[in-house]
Formats: sequence, structure tokens, C-alpha cells
Amino acid sequence: MAEAAPVPDTSEVWILDTHRAGEMAQCRALADMLGLPWQIIPLQADFGLPEQIPDTQNLRLILSFGNAVQAALALRARCKNTPAIVQLGRPSHVPAADLDLIILLPQDDYPTAPNVLRLRFPLNGAHKSQTSIPQIDPTRRHGGTVVLYGAPSRQFLLDKQDTYKLLRFSHELAQAHHEPLHVITSPRTPVEAEGWLEDISKTIPMQIYIFRKGVNPFQKFLQEANRFVVTGDSASMLADACRTGAPVWLFPLRAKHSFMTRLQASVDRWGLQNIRNRLVRRGWLGSGTCFGKWHAILAEQNYIHLVTPQASAEMLKWQPDASRRDDDMQKCYASIMKLPLFIAR
Repeated sequence: MAEAAPVPDTSEVWILDTHRAGEMAQCRALADMLGLPWQIIPLQADFGLPEQIPDTQNLRLILSFGNAVQAALALRARCKNTPAIVQLGRPSHVPAADLDLIILLPQDDYPTAPNVLRLRFPLNGAHKSQTSIPQIDPTRRHGGTVVLYGAPSRQFLLDKQDTYKLLRFSHELAQAHHEPLHVITSPRTPVEAEGWLEDISKTIPMQIYIFRKGVNPFQKFLQEANRFVVTGDSASMLADACRTGAPVWLFPLRAKHSFMTRLQASVDRWGLQNIRNRLVRRGWLGSGTCFGKWHAILAEQNYIHLVTPQASAEMLKWQPDASRRDDDMQKCYASIMKLPLFIAR
């Protein structure tokens, strides 16, 4: 059991540290948006609370992400003033009613509820002062066609044949616009995939940038690229590319189907989705992700274009709508300000 240390603390917002960079970036962005003093509380390897925690007298809001939700509940139980819990990402086996606000990532397959807010994009890169994606001036961008290359994941397959199809399309896209082709790998890209890229570059001209700490030109190309092709495994890479205002093509990856995903699909086909949703809300059943549904919504709303096996010359000239909403931060802020502790402030 964690014991409160007699250390005065003025932080009103505590972020429970999962030691995952992408998760913490979104929590910090949300905390910064609130404009309140905040601090990070490191969790143990099993996502439990540390042996000692600061004084909770001024604590008003606990931000948890993913597996940190149990620690958030345990922390609140130790507080006399009952701070609010805002959970980013779907809570696993926790009743939705136990949390003040659930902010779902766009790929989360989680049912609606009165305290659930679904994001259009992940929060990293979002700005409180920005309500729409900026329009770009093509004459000021000279970075060419840029591929943001991810990795195989729990949800997706990505092999050499997929990589070849991706780069063949990207080459056609670059040629259609008379641009050079660049490929940037991610921190998750395996060494084997780096070899695939090198082999394919012998037949498809491209410049490859292998991710290395301190030398990766990712931010530079976000500012300069004329257009992007993004592999479908990464929500954050897709969000970063879309928020530049440049055209973004999404290369769908083949989905992995586990026993649980097959079972869930069968349950939904049998017309039992409402029952499944009820069990998830009560915390009796876990939930998963559905990247494909999110990608389809973005394509339907003309935020992105999905790569298809046959792309016509006209399709290669696709441009996104000039006006595209990017108001997730504003929605998060408004939802948090409606929580009782903030209304009473």
C-alpha cells in the first residue's frame, strides 16, 4: 500500500506515468491545455502506485492512460477531496461509471456513454488555439513525396511484399507530381524491414532515412513535404501528417485476427453487439481497436485518401478539403471544465 509522503505539493493535476513516450506526450498536451500546475507520478513496472506519493491536498484531477487506470482508482480512494479521473484511451475491465471522463483514441473500439468523448486524432500535435487544419501554400513546400513507414504490430501484418506495394504506389505518386521520393522509418521499424527497404531501393529510386536518435528528419519533413503516404499501423504518424495540411494517403495493412477478434466479429454478426457493449461498459469485458473503421471515416470526410491497388492518374492528383476540423483539444477542455470540481472552482 502506497503511503503519502509529508511533502507539500501545489500541483492540481497529476499525470500517472506509464513510461510510454506516446502516451505521456498526449497526457502532457492535455495538462498544458488546462493551464493548471501539474506533475508526473512515476508508476511501478506493474502500473501500481509508487511506495510514496506527494501530499494530495491540492489534487483536483488525475490523468491516466491505458493500463494506469487501476492506479488512478487506487489513488483517488486515498484522497480526502475525491479528485476527478480523466482516462485517455479505453479503460480495461473498469466500469465506465467509475471514471469522470473517458477520452477515447480514434481507433478505440469502445461503446458510447454519457461520460465518453471520442477523438478524431490523437492529442499529440493538437493545439488549444487551433480549431481546423491549416491550409498549406504548395509553393512553400519542396520536400517531395514522403513515406512514413511504421512496423508490424499486434493489429497488423507488414512484410516485404506489402512494403514493395507501398513503395511502388508511392513512386507513382511522386512521379505524377514530378517530386523526389523519401522514406522515413519509425522507432518501431524492425531491422529486417530496413533490409527490405534497401533491397527495394535498387529498383525503385528513393532516399531512405533510418530512424536514429538525434538524426531523424521527421520534423523537418512534416514542415516541408508536399504530400505523405503513411502505413496504417500508427495513429500518431497519421495524425502528425494530417495536421500539416498536406495531402495524406493511407496505405492499409493486412489485419491480424486473433481468437478474440474473431469471436467479437461473430458476436456482432449474430446481432449481440448491444449485449457486448453493455458488458464492456460495466467492466466485465475488455475492448479492442478498430483502425479500419477510423480510417474509413477519415477517408469519407476527405481528410485522407486510401491507397487502392489501381490508382488512376486523376486519383493521384487528389487534394483534401480546404476546411477540415481539428477541434479535439477544445472538446476535451470543454468536457473537463464541466466536471463538478471545475464547475465549483
